[in-house]
Amino acid sequence: MDRIITISSLTVDLNRIRAIKLNNYSNIGNPNVLTIEYNSRIEYTKNPFTNEIEKSEIIETITKEYPDFETAQLHQREFEDCWKDYLNEK
Repeated sequence: MDRIITISSLTVDLNRIRAIKLNNYSNIGNPNVLTIEYNSRIEYTKNPFTNEIEKSEIIETITKEYPDFETAQLHQREFEDCWKDYLNEK
C-alpha cells in the first residue's frame, strides 16, 4: 500500500494519521465533515527579539465537507480501511 493516497480529491499521508473522525451528532456542528488528524510535531524557532529557542507543538488537521452524511461515512470507511492496511503492512 502506498503511503500517500487520494480519495475523493483528498490526499493524505497514511504514515502521519492519528485519527479519522466524522461528526455523529446532527445537532452539534456539521455532520457531513470528515476530519483527519495528523500526529503532532515539534518545531523549534529562534525568537529574533530574545534570541532564545522556542518550542512549539504543531497539530495539523485536514477537513472536507461532503454533500450528505452517507457520502462522508463512505469516505471515512475508505480512509480507515486504507490506513488499517498500511499499518498492517508496515
